[in-house]
Amino acid sequence: MDHNERHEELVAAVALGMPLGADRAELEAHLREGCARCEELLADLRTAATALGASAPAAAPPPELREKILGSLGPSLARTRPASATAWRVLAAAAALFAVVVLFDDARLRRQREELRSQTSQLATRLQSAETELAQRVLRARVLESDDVRMLVLGGKDPQPRARARVFWSERARRGVLVADNLAPLPADQQYELWVFVKGKPVNAGVFDVDAQGRALFESTDFPEPGVENFAVTIEPRGGVPAPTGPIVLVGSPA
Repeated sequence: MDHNERHEELVAAVALGMPLGADRAELEAHLREGCARCEELLADLRTAATALGASAPAAAPPPELREKILGSLGPSLARTRPASATAWRVLAAAAALFAVVVLFDDARLRRQREELRSQTSQLATRLQSAETELAQRVLRARVLESDDVRMLVLGGKDPQPRARARVFWSERARRGVLVADNLAPLPADQQYELWVFVKGKPVNAGVFDVDAQGRALFESTDFPEPGVENFAVTIEPRGGVPAPTGPIVLVGSPA
């Protein structure tokens, strides 16, 4: 039996000791199925009801206080028969019931707010992912659909001889796409850096990270002027450096 707000209302009634009649069978069947939300709510409301009931006064207020209050309301009310202790206990119980209902509604509203926050966060993550994917597709299209696109295979070197990669680039567009796998995930303070060699000198083409499986799809918009001679990937401090300092893990040369 699926959980719904009606079950929460029945749980609140049980916690307050109210008779359920025919609804009791439905609630008991629901609880037997193991609804963690209703079981937790029932325990919380019973605790709150017990605490509020214990705090209710068991005796009538001082007579002089009652006379003073009734006197301020007029002569006819001042002559009203004194309220019994039972009446005060009924009022206290009503106040306790009201407080528990308020507590129940507040708990339900808090859960709804948390669910909305979670849904909003998920939607924001999906939107960001979709925007990133769209940007990647646009960039790849600019490179791969160029009539001067070229491709180079990069092989792994120590300390990662099993690493592999391909670089697709367009000198006219001055953009490139690197697809790599078998690269080791790096510590948080390090990144992989792509280098483009022009006239024998390495030019920084950007830094990238890999996923948990050692894969990367990196689009570079920092390609230099035409005349690419070679590519390499090194391990550098996070954010990159102007000239290579770390070990080379991938290298190749144009065909």
